[in-house]
Amino acid sequence: MSQRIPINIFCWQQSIPLYRLKYYYSWRLRIASYYQQEGFTETHLSHMEGMILKKSPHRIQGWQQIWVECSDNRLVYYLPDNRNTPFGIIDFNIMTYSIQRIIDQHGNLIEFFSTQWFQKNFIFKAKTSLETQKWFNAVSECWKDSEGAKRILQSLNKYPKFWRTDRISYEQFSKVGEAGDILLFRGRGINCQIQRGLTGSEYDHAAILLRFQSGPLYMLEATGYFGVGLCSWKDIIENRWFELYEKIMIRRLDIDRDHQFIRTVQEFVNENMGKKYQFQPIQMLKNNRSVQQINNQTNRQQRTFFCSEMIVALYKKLGIFDQRNSFGPFLPGDLSSLNRGFNVLEGKLHPEQLIDFSDI
Repeated sequence: MSQRIPINIFCWQQSIPLYRLKYYYSWRLRIASYYQQEGFTETHLSHMEGMILKKSPHRIQGWQQIWVECSDNRLVYYLPDNRNTPFGIIDFNIMTYSIQRIIDQHGNLIEFFSTQWFQKNFIFKAKTSLETQKWFNAVSECWKDSEGAKRILQSLNKYPKFWRTDRISYEQFSKVGEAGDILLFRGRGINCQIQRGLTGSEYDHAAILLRFQSGPLYMLEATGYFGVGLCSWKDIIENRWFELYEKIMIRRLDIDRDHQFIRTVQEFVNENMGKKYQFQPIQMLKNNRSVQQINNQTNRQQRTFFCSEMIVALYKKLGIFDQRNSFGPFLPGDLSSLNRGFNVLEGKLHPEQLIDFSDI
């Protein structure tokens, strides 16, 4: 029997470059699971995916077939011929929406839509009324325990077509970020622009996310000033160092973080803290170093890292990187989802999400 859902759900809305410090703490990393975070338990989540119809805002196009995935308080839709890149993301955790349904004269559900205050509607339906009802139930389940259902969130309204970019609020990032997730940075400074120009990369810096046993988030990075070191996300927020970047992206690694995984990350951190940083783009492009070459340098004490090479080295040590089919140079942009040659052998590496600091 289908769960009873109200016809209308209305939600009223009112309209330091030298910051890279080393942190010498114990290297016991917390084994944390997404579903153990506060407010996120498996029983609260629903999952549904499949092909349905979405009404285009352009009358001439009418209804378009799309692939939809509904889970984790999000509804993500793709064009049928490209399921690697989302065409739209409705994230109930970072924006307040209302969910409404349209019924025919016989009481059958024929359409449902999600909307917010500036009257952008996302209208969907399935091939049959029964299937449409199932989708409406699933979307409502995703919506009802989301952050946007509990309080008014409107920070994304200032961005045109914000639903085209996959975002994650800093609050959510601080809850779900885990050891091994990849961070990609696009800096504002002239040096960052020069580096991107030399490398032809979308990003100019990369780092690995870490979470300690006590819970706080850190990132392990290789920089020209400090070499390989740690930086606290608490300090990044308090000092607003995130404003040094045009954008910071996260690629979440979906994998079983068992005791062996955590121990391997711990060993990697211990082995490489303080290692020197080296960025020689011309030499990197000529050498075309492989993953094996990065990790099998004869003198480990003299090993140098470019920021993105360090991430590849960690994934190799974890045994989850495809060494045989992967070759350098390993630049920050090569770690993005656009590079089909950067894959993991175990788990899933999700596409980038833009970390949204609007509410900070």
